[in-house]
Amino acid sequence: MNRFALLLLSLTAILQAGDLKFEKDIHEARAGFMDTEVSSDFKFTNTGSKSIRIKHVEPGCSCITVEFLNGKATYGAGESGVMRVRFKLDNSQGTVDKPIAIFLATDPDDKPSTIVTFRIHIPVAVSLETKTLNWIIGSEPETQSIRVNMNYDKPVHITSVTTTDTNISTEIVTIEKGKSYDVRVTPKSTSKGGLSAILIQNDIEIDRFRSQQAYARIMSPTAKP
Repeated sequence: MNRFALLLLSLTAILQAGDLKFEKDIHEARAGFMDTEVSSDFKFTNTGSKSIRIKHVEPGCSCITVEFLNGKATYGAGESGVMRVRFKLDNSQGTVDKPIAIFLATDPDDKPSTIVTFRIHIPVAVSLETKTLNWIIGSEPETQSIRVNMNYDKPVHITSVTTTDTNISTEIVTIEKGKSYDVRVTPKSTSKGGLSAILIQNDIEIDRFRSQQAYARIMSPTAKP
């Protein structure tokens, strides 16, 4: 067989190869305050002229589960299917993007045929305007504040603030009862570097929003904030 014939056969194989096409590359969903899980159906079609077999799916996060509604892995030319994706919210807030890689039987292990994204909009029930407070080693141990806003439709109160370093002291100041608070943070000394977690607990009725974490850091003048 001459080189031209080989090239023609190769091109024909490429053109006839199965092609997995999703209706949308990005699916969006909105969670409610009480939701613990959201899901979305990703519709797809084999737009090629040969059957394809889905080898495996990599969600890249244990918070994502994937199932194919008809339980099939192989789809003939022109055949469609539905991939249902579920996201477990846990402590997530704000907008979260989760990529999902779909590998066909003909794909190399490091190159999926398709990557789609599940974008979830999660309400922010409790927000911290600042999550990291910084002091320079040897500077004045001045008080800094973390503003805590309650974005829920019922009053929410801070119940406790604890730190992982006895060098860091805190004080809760009410700005608007049930809606807004300042957590004032003061190092007793800035003579040496260190990082302390600040755990802010509240009494919201939804378990996953009850704990927020910030940090107090005493750092070298050359360190990046």
